[in-house]
Amino acid sequence: MLAPLLLGLAGSMHCVGMCGPLMLALPLDATGKRQVWRQMLLYHSGRILTYVLLGIFFGLAGKGLALAGLQKALSIGAGVLLILMAFAAWRFERLVTALPGFSGFTQRIQNGMGRLMRRHSGGGVFYFGLLNGLLPCGMVYAALAAAIATTDGAAGGLFMALFGAGTLPLLLMMSVLGRSLPVAVRRIRVLQPVLIVIAGLVLLQRGLHLDLSLFESAVPKAGMECH
Repeated sequence: MLAPLLLGLAGSMHCVGMCGPLMLALPLDATGKRQVWRQMLLYHSGRILTYVLLGIFFGLAGKGLALAGLQKALSIGAGVLLILMAFAAWRFERLVTALPGFSGFTQRIQNGMGRLMRRHSGGGVFYFGLLNGLLPCGMVYAALAAAIATTDGAAGGLFMALFGAGTLPLLLMMSVLGRSLPVAVRRIRVLQPVLIVIAGLVLLQRGLHLDLSLFESAVPKAGMECH
């Protein structure tokens, strides 16, 4: 599906700038390139697994709303929310993090990540990724809002898996290029709101049956139809 891949790519532009130093400080204990790549893949597997589990939960929540006759409204609402977030995702993130108890939850996640980093154990990178997937992130919240609109646990999990896959190209490039990549990303970050808007329009198309053939011809095909 196109929408989660676009959101993932847009999210990775945000992650490189905001979480880049954290990724470069991962507790890797390998010396060879093959071992480093294996541990990086373990880290991203943990992060994406967290996304999938969250997607299943929110997809099931959406299923309950769909049973109440709100499926069309969910898709339209998610599309409108993504378009609004294209230009103000940080405000939505601030609203979520202001919820009661959220700051304490985030602090516990950060403490757990700190303990893993102090161990300097490559075997802990998978758990580091699991925890990292729970850190506050406006782009993850945007993807979860869209996952609700799938109105199905399995579909919500798959949506978030594709979102995670969309984040991989830039984040893996950062592992190779190091600190030189964020400079390049800042030059193309103007594309981030464009990608989010297109993802929002895809969801609006589902809810309103709009003709988005112009956008579909301008954006490469995802190569997979999941729902």
